[in-house]
Amino acid sequence: MSGYVGKTLAGGEEIIHRANFNWTYSFFPMLWFSAGMATLAFFFFIQFAADVPFEKLQVGWWCAIIAAVCGSLILIGHLIVLITTEIVVTTYRFVFKTGLIARHTQEVSLNKIEEITLEQSIWGRIFGYGKLVLRGTGVGVITLPNLDNPINLRRLIENAKSALREDQRDRRRINQDDDDR
Repeated sequence: MSGYVGKTLAGGEEIIHRANFNWTYSFFPMLWFSAGMATLAFFFFIQFAADVPFEKLQVGWWCAIIAAVCGSLILIGHLIVLITTEIVVTTYRFVFKTGLIARHTQEVSLNKIEEITLEQSIWGRIFGYGKLVLRGTGVGVITLPNLDNPINLRRLIENAKSALREDQRDRRRINQDDDDR
């Protein structure tokens, strides 16, 4: 198992679900990248297809190059965030990890999650994204970014909590039966 969570699984712990970002999370970085590249392509077209001399377009070329570099940097930064963020539900805990060089993790045991709040705008309802806010005992608040299908993630967390409670009840019964003998 790759990634931070795969390396930190406890004995008997399994990954139930990995959450994904909605496509709208990448909309503006892609828009900036596309705008920068379109500007560069526009000046390339004017320079070579319309046969306008470079001297007349020199300032425009510099602006187009700067726009393309800025758009590329925005997209690269965004891709690093996408690649290095893990949002995972395991059989015992919920993990939200961010960071490439410096790592920041927020973890909470499933049995310590007290409340899961869904924040979903009209656009979120239409495009299927929303934010989840988890409140837990001794953990504080974990606010997740716009995720794809947040209702399903909430249901999976609740199901994992329920399965963990049942497993703990079964263990208590087995221990009681052993003590009674």
